[in-house]
Amino acid sequence: MKTVTDRLQASLSPSKGRMDCTSYRHRWEMPLVRVQIAVSLLGLYAGLAGWIASKYVLLLLVAPMFIFVSRFFQIARDKANAVRVGPDQFPELWALYTDVATRLGIESPPWLYIKNGNGVVNAYALSCNRRANYVVLNAEVALMMARSQAAVEFVIAHELAHHQLRHVSMWRLVTGVIPRMIPMLGASTTRAQEYSADRLAHSVCARPTEGISLLMVGPWVSDEVNHDVLGRQARAEKDEWFVRLVNLLSTHAVGVKRFDALQRLDKEGYKSHGDML
Repeated sequence: MKTVTDRLQASLSPSKGRMDCTSYRHRWEMPLVRVQIAVSLLGLYAGLAGWIASKYVLLLLVAPMFIFVSRFFQIARDKANAVRVGPDQFPELWALYTDVATRLGIESPPWLYIKNGNGVVNAYALSCNRRANYVVLNAEVALMMARSQAAVEFVIAHELAHHQLRHVSMWRLVTGVIPRMIPMLGASTTRAQEYSADRLAHSVCARPTEGISLLMVGPWVSDEVNHDVLGRQARAEKDEWFVRLVNLLSTHAVGVKRFDALQRLDKEGYKSHGDML
């Protein structure tokens, strides 16, 4: 099994000495993004040609401005009810955050906030423009710092990976408007991006599966999970047909598939890719 140091060394560009983040993308991410772009252009052309209702053309034309403004509104709503993390505010979490950012080659990390999740384990990445980038953690994630720092490390790395892989860029959001109206297409593209973020996070984290078990059972009992047993459960259940169906319709791969995908990365390396179906 490769250590984090081994993974980082393998990911460095020999010419520039910088981390090659794009090589960690899931194999289906960019093909699905290209399909999204093609569908969006086709939808715009069809609308302009009068093949579909004019309201869809209006939607495409208005979408960029709406998305641009809504991102500022979303982060303002959360910032107004959250605590900004820094050297003097949750210093241990801040030290971990900046360390992970350094490992990912991020010189100026996005601003980090903690908010009350009312029992929900979640985190998200957001980019408003080149200067205003954010990672928001629910307090239920930060709660694990004293019990399983590895779990928090993975969640942080996953969200920072979204920034590094440009998943939160304006063009990704705009080209996804029409595809998200098509059953499974928009969800599948997002699911591939989530796998990509997991893969990049895996490259800089020592025990990445602890982050998935945290998401599966919450912060109150996640440190009691037997990961060997959970791995056997994941292998036994991930290919059940109804589990496949739930996964196919989800924007995030289901827990057993994400857990199994990370374990396979440990054993097989990055030639292994998480199941899309």
